Amino acid sequence: MVKSQLATAPPQNQILARLPKADYERLMPLLHLIPLDFKQILNEQRSRIDFVYFPSRGVVSAVTLMKNGGSIEVATIGNEGMVGLPAFLDPAESANRMIVQVGGEALRMEASLLRAETARAGALRRLLVRYHSAFSFQISQAVACNGLHTVQRRCCRWVLMTHDRALADEFPLTHEFLSHMLGVRRVSVTDVLKPLQDAGLISNRRGQITVLDRKGLEAASCECYKAVTDEFERVFGKSEG
Repeated sequence: MVKSQLATAPPQNQILARLPKADYERLMPLLHLIPLDFKQILNEQRSRIDFVYFPSRGVVSAVTLMKNGGSIEVATIGNEGMVGLPAFLDPAESANRMIVQVGGEALRMEASLLRAETARAGALRRLLVRYHSAFSFQISQAVACNGLHTVQRRCCRWVLMTHDRALADEFPLTHEFLSHMLGVRRVSVTDVLKPLQDAGLISNRRGQITVLDRKGLEAASCECYKAVTDEFERVFGKSEG
């Protein structure tokens, strides 16, 4: 059983932080702060969504699974967003496996309560519609990126997006996990990371990755990192935290 506690103010999640104060205070009794553990699965692909999560810290990956056992990440979620977005739609079913990539914590809410709240057509519904637009853009950009750009540039994009959401320069990263995120064989990961380490952009040891040169990573990344960042800023404005 997951240990939880009631939400407190102010929220660290950027969607909740954008709510009018009265709206957030009304939601607080419905929100429970829970830990997000590395590799924890919040939803399986094609499973019913019983809870939604508003991350405060940590990173969650939306992963598409194939019948042959292959997988690839199609989106990343941190404190800018919400896990379980289809819950206010019908049917409330997860299109992807939602797995914790970097541990942290989130405010969890029952999906049925979210649907009741968004039926009010108030501020939360408007924010989630805007987030849905930005999140859909991220997924469509990932499709293009995974098909058109080199693994090394995609790796830089992945590290940058994780760095933004982890809120720390160091975060856990195993070769096995990165191979699943990038859709490549595990033996290929060393060949991908070594040039980035040799260039002084990152350090990777003992299952941890450290960002050493943020600007260098941005220069080495494909255009998709900036495209997704720009789209979120277009929809929501500059990040507030």
